[in-house]
Amino acid sequence: MLKVMDSCEYNLIGLQMLAKRLNDTHPQKEIILAKEKAAKAGLQGERRISEVFAKYTFPFEYILVENIGLNSNGKFQIDAIFLTPYFLVVLESKNISGKLFFKQNPAQLERETPNGKVDVFESPEIQLSRNIHLLQEWLGNQGLTIPIYGVIVLSNPKVRVIEPPKKLSAILPQTIPVYLRNLPRENVYFDTDKMKKFENQIKVGQQTYIPFPMCTRWGINPEDLRSGVQCESCDIHGMKKRKNGWTCPRCGHFDKLGHEKTIRDWFMLISDTITNKQCREFLHLESNYIAHRILQSMNLTKIGTSRNTKYKWIW
Repeated sequence: MLKVMDSCEYNLIGLQMLAKRLNDTHPQKEIILAKEKAAKAGLQGERRISEVFAKYTFPFEYILVENIGLNSNGKFQIDAIFLTPYFLVVLESKNISGKLFFKQNPAQLERETPNGKVDVFESPEIQLSRNIHLLQEWLGNQGLTIPIYGVIVLSNPKVRVIEPPKKLSAILPQTIPVYLRNLPRENVYFDTDKMKKFENQIKVGQQTYIPFPMCTRWGINPEDLRSGVQCESCDIHGMKKRKNGWTCPRCGHFDKLGHEKTIRDWFMLISDTITNKQCREFLHLESNYIAHRILQSMNLTKIGTSRNTKYKWIW
């Protein structure tokens, strides 16, 4: 199995850090918290698919590729690809609970919660069809041709499908092996060399989406964020610098590497570069020298000299 870096993990971490530093009264606070919850659910759904493939084997050669980001007349993200010599399957994971209605005209997904609330989402059928089309184009550019199937995997155990999709199948994680074994295997399209070529081309073409800085992405003023080193014990921002680390003025918790986590927050939330002055302001430092030592210790890329020096984080 080829496991590549998950763009969703970057997005979730960024949302978590943004939620921690965004003021509670900010008008976008609830939106960010909701997006964080959705991102966490998405990752859990993808992991349930991984767990299924970890338990089962198949009587034919195959490659499982997870968390793919490619470009073919537009960037696209695919949760998982299952490739065999006979066919390729795109798996679209949806970790949504409640009663589901796959609507047409217009195509959308409606979810009814136990309390009767109805939420509307983009149609998984449309998402999956778009990804299949772009993947076909991408394969064509690599000189590869193979039948492509698509399936929606409903990974939440508390889901109930009232109105199923019309054009594509929706299945539960535990039925993935049965679904795959029942697909036609009369014709061979990929030999071992072509399968290896596909795997290598995925590695070469992989484009991990980096959502940072989150403030730019969500249109949030960095001044609305809480600055300072956050205490991991009591959660306040504003730990004090001591000789060998940071101490919380409220609970006394000591953190030797609090500055590293805070600088990381800066790069995720505010900018991909930082100056000595910005470091001092964000970490609540008075000393140019201490800020300089902190920045020099973090393996950052140095840009410019003297007062114009900036430090850049490469993801």
